[in-house]
Amino acid sequence: MLYKHIEESSEILLKENGFYKVGFDIDKLVKHLKIELVKKHFDFESDISGLLAINNNMTVISVNINESTQRQRFTIAHELGHFVLHSKDQPFFINKTAKVMYRNNASASGEIYKEREANAFAAALLMPRGLISLEVENCQHEGDEAVKYLAKKFKVSEQALSFRLSNLGYYIG
Repeated sequence: MLYKHIEESSEILLKENGFYKVGFDIDKLVKHLKIELVKKHFDFESDISGLLAINNNMTVISVNINESTQRQRFTIAHELGHFVLHSKDQPFFINKTAKVMYRNNASASGEIYKEREANAFAAALLMPRGLISLEVENCQHEGDEAVKYLAKKFKVSEQALSFRLSNLGYYIG
């Protein structure tokens, strides 16, 4: 698997903090990790969904409240991915003590490697392989109805769930 370390990192994070369950409250996970979560409208650039800012020992995730609940959850998980996978990296400093990473339209297209990793982390965090496997096995629906049902259970968009199922080798037809 291409992102095996990401799958493992997200699963460990969920299990060690007591959040390994379908449709867990990501806001509570962020607070549990002592990361400040700010939900607001982003005026400065319309295509920004969220950002991660690290300044000294303070970490903040901001998310655009004008987007759907599912998109906000994915964005928060994406920013957690940057925190877990990339927060020790240097290239996103905006000054000597602050580091900012953000999710926008380029992130969604996966053009940048770190953005693809953060997207993979978000998918694995919100839709863990083991829980997807159990839910798919026990799902009483087929085709589009199965996708709708599972997306609702995991509190993600149907598109995100479809990508995750495909990446895990599931075909629901």
